[in-house]
Amino acid sequence: MAKPRPPRETTAKPTPYMMIGVKESATPAPGGGPGLVWVNTKTHVYHSQRSRWYGTTKEGKYMSEEEAKTDGNRPARVNE
Repeated sequence: MAKPRPPRETTAKPTPYMMIGVKESATPAPGGGPGLVWVNTKTHVYHSQRSRWYGTTKEGKYMSEEEAKTDGNRPARVNE
């Protein structure tokens, strides 16, 4: 009788379905700082300085959180 194999371990995390096709740049765009959020102009989602997407999406710009809300953008979810 054959022994069952142990499950294979993987180190790569799956890509969230909403991020398929989204390109991320290696370094944040210049110009960010305290009090500013990064607005992804394609998805209309803004990211705080603690986010991994802060200044790194292909299309975006920095602005104050109040400006971002006024322009109709929404804050990123916890997992975004």
